[in-house]
Amino acid sequence: MNIDESSNLIRVVIPPVDPNAPPVKRPPSSRTIARLREKAEVAARDAAAARSLRARVQSRLRPPAGRLFAVDAAALVIQGPAGGLGSSERIVRTLAPLAAGGRHPAAALVAAGGWQDEAALREALSGLGPKLAALGLRICRRKAGLRMAKVKGDRACPARQAPGIS
Repeated sequence: MNIDESSNLIRVVIPPVDPNAPPVKRPPSSRTIARLREKAEVAARDAAAARSLRARVQSRLRPPAGRLFAVDAAALVIQGPAGGLGSSERIVRTLAPLAAGGRHPAAALVAAGGWQDEAALREALSGLGPKLAALGLRICRRKAGLRMAKVKGDRACPARQAPGIS
């Protein structure tokens, strides 16, 4: 039996792929769509939280001239370049050594705030990140110790910033 003469077989000719053709654009899968939607919701929530924090900043409560950062322990206020925000007594006590300037070992901040250990301090400071960003501040963490620093370029918007210590 000859294949060319058989009536039961169908011959299909597949043309060669054009090497200059653009790749086939496939629609996103349902999982990708769900992931993108969730990412957009998280970004919207973060932006709303950042707006809320910026609205609570008291612009007249700034640190003394020539200082980047100050803490008012009596009023429980953290003061930065953008203004001041109220905070808890424990956080104010923790940040007080940083207001003196320079780098400080984490152990000094653990003792000042009465934290259990360095991990608890790190967790508290990472939660404080967005609040400090609203004030125009961030905590700079290096081997030499912790210090208060200004927020860099695009980190000025807390919605775009990953909370935590840099």
